[in-house]
Amino acid sequence: MSENNNKNMTPEQDYRESYMPAVHRIGRITMAVAMLLCFLPWLYYFFVKGYTLPMSTYISGISGIAAIGFGMWISEPEAYWPVLGSAGTYIAYLSGNVGGMRFPVATAVQKNLNTDITTPRGQVATVVGIVSSVVVNLIILLAIVLAGQFVISILPETVLSAFGFCVVAMLGSMICMNLGVGKASGSAVVKNLVGVIPYIAVGICAWLVCNKFFPSLFAWGMAVAVGGSILVGYFIYRNDLKKAETADK
Repeated sequence: MSENNNKNMTPEQDYRESYMPAVHRIGRITMAVAMLLCFLPWLYYFFVKGYTLPMSTYISGISGIAAIGFGMWISEPEAYWPVLGSAGTYIAYLSGNVGGMRFPVATAVQKNLNTDITTPRGQVATVVGIVSSVVVNLIILLAIVLAGQFVISILPETVLSAFGFCVVAMLGSMICMNLGVGKASGSAVVKNLVGVIPYIAVGICAWLVCNKFFPSLFAWGMAVAVGGSILVGYFIYRNDLKKAETADK
């Protein structure tokens, strides 16, 4: 009976009623398993090696990590989810390297296909791109583990020092891609640049507040920036929606 219902569904209905529930079900299970596996080193040292520490040491360590990372735990998924989508977010945080690899790959895929994560086409294409990046990372990582020291030893110093600019180069390419540099006309690039100015302003204000005015909020800097950007995006969306409704009338 369910197979017949699935056959009668439109792609959009199948995406909403079958695909997305399966994504969350599998994603939650895999993330829970990964969380439990994180405790394996501790279990090994505790039960096999017999290494023990006072409970206060564990509490102190957990408290320190939580104080530093709590803001990031909230803000990073909020910042990346609009591009990665639900399935991409599960995969990215399970495999790691979210900002350095998964997010740029998802952005490039959606830009090249002229789609976004809110459509079934964009969701599937993004997942394929992210999974491909994970496979490539594993292949490269395996090669580095097996022959990395030799390769690094024969690379000139200028190449090794250039690795420090990788993240900056990726961010720069993402900015140029979103502005339409190389594809759009000059006026379109200026229009896109003007569109991102409010978000840049929010980021600068968040940095000033959390680094200069209230240093105690340093760990919450990204959370403040992301939250402020979401509010700005919401107000811009409401304003555009009101303009569209007025134009229809």
